[in-house]
Amino acid sequence: MLPEIPTGRLVLRPVVPDDLPVVTRLIGEYDVAMLSLVPHPYSLSDAKAWYGLNAAKVENGERAFAIDNGDGLIGVMSVGRPVDEPEFGYWLGKDYWGRGFATEAGRAALGWLFETTPATTIMSGALNENPASLKVLKKLGFGDEKPYLLPIRAHGEKLPGTRVRLHRDRFLSASGAW
Repeated sequence: MLPEIPTGRLVLRPVVPDDLPVVTRLIGEYDVAMLSLVPHPYSLSDAKAWYGLNAAKVENGERAFAIDNGDGLIGVMSVGRPVDEPEFGYWLGKDYWGRGFATEAGRAALGWLFETTPATTIMSGALNENPASLKVLKKLGFGDEKPYLLPIRAHGEKLPGTRVRLHRDRFLSASGAW
């Protein structure tokens, strides 16, 4: 089971079945659904399928944390499946953009990953048309930028993006104790 990780304003906690209606509503907004595997429109059955195949399987699932601001889930942050180079990803409901929540939650989730697993690097990326997400990744220490085409299911096409990598040593030296 994933731990609960408190930050200054948030708690990262396991996603639970009661979160799925909120997941459906928040990620169902078109601007939020600009993630590679997220369909649009997004239904409760999509949320249940994601949860059953990924979020509920801590041993080999994506290790997804609910981002909770005290009033409930406002987004999800994932530190990927337990493989040599996991994927880091996140989304926030549109009402929570621009408040530093992604950076705050990201520091905590990445700190947990690097302190408790043997992972030495983690990959991520964002669409070039999403400079806010690219800025969050840079603040978290991601670098080694490379262009790539990101398949966006909601659009039904591949769009230009930037692929980045974060090394454990770089994160831990920049962050100190998370």
